[in-house]
Order: sequence, then C-alpha cells, then structure tokens
Amino acid sequence: MKIAILINGSIRKFLLIKQTIKDEFSGYDSQLFISECAGHFMGLCKQALDDDFDCFIFVGGDGSLNEGVNGIISYYQQGNDKGADGYDWAAISRIKVGVYAAGSGNDFIKSVNQDESIETLKNNIDKNASKMVDVGWINYRSFESKKEVRFFINVTDVGMGGEVVQRKSTMPKWLSGKLTYFFAITSTIATYKKCHLKVQSGDFTWQGKTLNLIVANAKYFGNSLGIAPDAEVDDGMFTVVIVGDVTLYDYLKNLGNLKQCKKLIHPNISYHRFKEISIAPTDGRKVTIDMDGELLGVAPMTLKCLPKRINFIC
Repeated sequence: MKIAILINGSIRKFLLIKQTIKDEFSGYDSQLFISECAGHFMGLCKQALDDDFDCFIFVGGDGSLNEGVNGIISYYQQGNDKGADGYDWAAISRIKVGVYAAGSGNDFIKSVNQDESIETLKNNIDKNASKMVDVGWINYRSFESKKEVRFFINVTDVGMGGEVVQRKSTMPKWLSGKLTYFFAITSTIATYKKCHLKVQSGDFTWQGKTLNLIVANAKYFGNSLGIAPDAEVDDGMFTVVIVGDVTLYDYLKNLGNLKQCKKLIHPNISYHRFKEISIAPTDGRKVTIDMDGELLGVAPMTLKCLPKRINFIC
C-alpha cells in the first residue's frame, strides 16, 4: 500500500500535527502533501494518483475530506460527462480513503464509529479494515449562475447553513470548534430570514417556509449535532430533514437531543428517506448551499445517492 497523506495547511497546530504524522508514519511507504489554499487538494490528489498512490489520508476536517474525495473522483471522470455515471467507479473503489481528524468540524467519522486518534487510524490501515460507503452527487448553480457538479459523503444543506459558514469564518481562531459552531449557529438562527423552498422526490412534494433543509448521507453535522439519527453511510439512501418555521428558542430547547443524535419532535420538523431529491427556491431569492462546512453555491439543486462508491478506512 502506497499512502499519500494530504494535510490542510491552515489547521490549528499545523506544525505539531505535521511532525506527529511524519513520526507515526515513518515506517510506512508514505509521502506528505501540504495543501496551501482552498482547492489545492484537488491538484494534490491528481499528483498522487499520477504517482500510483492507492491510499489517501486527509488531515483536516470534513471540508478537507470533501475536497479530497472530489479530487479522487474527478481524476477518474470519463470524457466530458459529469453525470453520476460519468466516472470510472471501479477504479475509484480501489482507492482507500481515510481521515485523521484535525479540523473545526470532524463529523463524518462519528457515523463510521471511528475515534479521532492516530492509533486507531494506523490500526485500521494495518488490519486492512475498510467499508464501501455511499457518495452523494449534486447538480447546482455557482454564485455566477453556472451549472456545477460536486460530490459529498457527509451532509449538504440549503438555507441557513450557508450563512453559518460565513459567520464561522469570522469567528476568532482561539475559539474551540464547538464554540465556533455554537455562536455561528445561534446568531444565524436569531437573524436569518427564512427562505421558501419546494422539495420534490418521486410522488413526494413539499413546499413551505424553511430555516434549513438537510440532505444527509451520515448522521452528524455542525460539530457533533446528530441531525439525522436514521442515516446510514452504506444503505443507498439519503435522510432528508426539513426544518421549517423553527425559532432560536426551539433550537436551544432541543440542543440536548441533537447532541445525543435523537429525533426532534416538532410540528415543523420532518424526516424523510430518498434516493434522489430536487430542491428549489420559490420566492426568487438566492439561497446558499453548505456542503460539509464549506460554502458551495446556490439552489436549485438535484441530489442523487450513489451506493457504496468510496472505500473508506474504518
């Protein structure tokens, strides 16, 4: 196994973590790659795949994992087809993907029952332990109204999530990840003007005032908030959570249940399961998309769950 270790250069304690990684993986056939800016992982993945690396460890948070997964998938795009079937999924499945959690939000690994220790990661590598997990395909609009395609393995949401991402980026760096997300979420809920969305999937249609709409492949987002208790990473289905006209008081009242990954009992919150879903604003407003803690673009968007496409170390 030839291991590429890709480190997000902007993580806290970067130098310490970089040295720890070098020490812990000194006995492996491995090489470090350092991401210097947003989007750099995409190029680094291509470089490593060109050099025949077949195991990728992403050091950072869910955003780093997302960018890395997209880097690997895009390498195997066949021609100009960006549809869900336009990639060499057999080749992609032979690439092992893992995470050393070192970001402000490290939510995906909680859904595969993996802790954040480097010892657990190395043990899983040594045992050749992995499982095939689903990946979400999304067709959406860029902020310049250009049609774009991207993939995710954790959570994508539309509504207040994009505003949370923007507020989070302005928080002091000395705040912990949990406090950063807490202040960003609560301040956004208090001031966010709810959008009007239409949701369609097969015979199902929903339309209404929305605080946030979450399309979850995994259980957690927002730094340990269990928004989708029924989500499984390998069942070929999204869990879709519609959070309608909900207040800050409702959020704080239910925060304990969210942290315990329990379903929320509220007349304006509903849970659904779909393989494919389309979401569009109905009031002409530009509604932002948050994907794994990163600002992506704007709705309308269509999402498909592609079963068991990524070989994840866990």
